[in-house]
Amino acid sequence: MSTSKSQRLVNLVICLRSTNAFLSADEIRRMVQGYDDCESENAFLRMFERDKRELRDVGVPLEQGASLAPGSPAGYRIPAHGYELPEITLTPEQAGVLAVAAEVWREGERAARAGGALAKLTAAGIDPVHDAGATVSVADPAELATAALVAEAVAEGTGLTFSHTPAGASDPTTRRVEPWWTGSRHGHWYLVGHDLDRGEPRTFRLVRISDVRATRATRTVPVPPTEQVLALLDDAVSRLNPLLEATVWVADGRAAELRAMARSATPAQRFGRSGADLGLAAPLGELSALVAAQGPDAVALEPAELRVRVVSILSAAEEAVR
Repeated sequence: MSTSKSQRLVNLVICLRSTNAFLSADEIRRMVQGYDDCESENAFLRMFERDKRELRDVGVPLEQGASLAPGSPAGYRIPAHGYELPEITLTPEQAGVLAVAAEVWREGERAARAGGALAKLTAAGIDPVHDAGATVSVADPAELATAALVAEAVAEGTGLTFSHTPAGASDPTTRRVEPWWTGSRHGHWYLVGHDLDRGEPRTFRLVRISDVRATRATRTVPVPPTEQVLALLDDAVSRLNPLLEATVWVADGRAAELRAMARSATPAQRFGRSGADLGLAAPLGELSALVAAQGPDAVALEPAELRVRVVSILSAAEEAVR
């Protein structure tokens, strides 16, 4: 299979950046995947000239100098001092916005995959059945604004006060928290931190908090290692979103993410295709989104609630793109 132009250019940059020596054209041809597609020396030289011009056009500092190869013409390299970015220093506000943007991007990527899955279903002649009462989870702008405030406080090392309304309650209570982390799990946004009033770590759904205000108080409890913070979050989320035992069929060579999660895999021929029945255990929301994202390459077999949720996601995605 031939190497794409973009991949060849990336390979060339990596090669020229990874050495301080000047590499001759012959050395580059042997070392960079993509140039081996050239049928002749002249074809390689023409391609190499075009690639050098493109790199320079986008600002890559391509240097020319004496090659170490005896009798070889000048060689090429990319100097570190002219190519590497300087150290970037972000304000707490910028760091907070960046953290939230990263989480939004991950959610958006999954939503795009669900939309692509719908297109695959339609192309395969499958008409998703509409099921009332289900919608695609989309981040609420107010929730994202809260996440930005929390992320800013995390970066700045300051505390927060906010109103929190627990599930099933009608009246909010004021909470004082030293935030450690904010992000999404299974379509929901959370804050993990040290609750000053309870004197212990707590996890909060952002949709249940309001009137968020930063305080001038600095941290009184050191922030635990990231792995420990995420373990606290996963423990809290697992209590709110218990694991669902399910069986999902996936086509051969497809649905790598589902295969990686599988506890068991049994070869199975279904729908005229070879594949495997996977035994899985995951929260309903996460699993249904993953299955829906695979389109006709994955089919929820059981339980029924998973099948209904997958169809609902695809139906809602269809409505969203109309």
